[in-house]
Amino acid sequence: MKVQGEFKFLGVEKRQGFKDPSQTFYVAGFAQGLDSLRCYVDAEAYGRYSGIEPYSDVMVELEYNPVSGKVALVGIN
Repeated sequence: MKVQGEFKFLGVEKRQGFKDPSQTFYVAGFAQGLDSLRCYVDAEAYGRYSGIEPYSDVMVELEYNPVSGKVALVGIN
């Protein structure tokens, strides 16, 4: 199920894997009120979203799977 919402964009971050430091993971952060959300993204999305100013208002499209309870980032408008 796709959902959209207005969020504060917190930024993107590059992290090394805990178990395997040779792996790199990319994370995008969002906030809405007192709640925050971190979504794992690929390297291409990391590059695209790096140019967005932190704490700016963005419209975010998310894919929510009610069975697994997982939320995936589809895009930022």
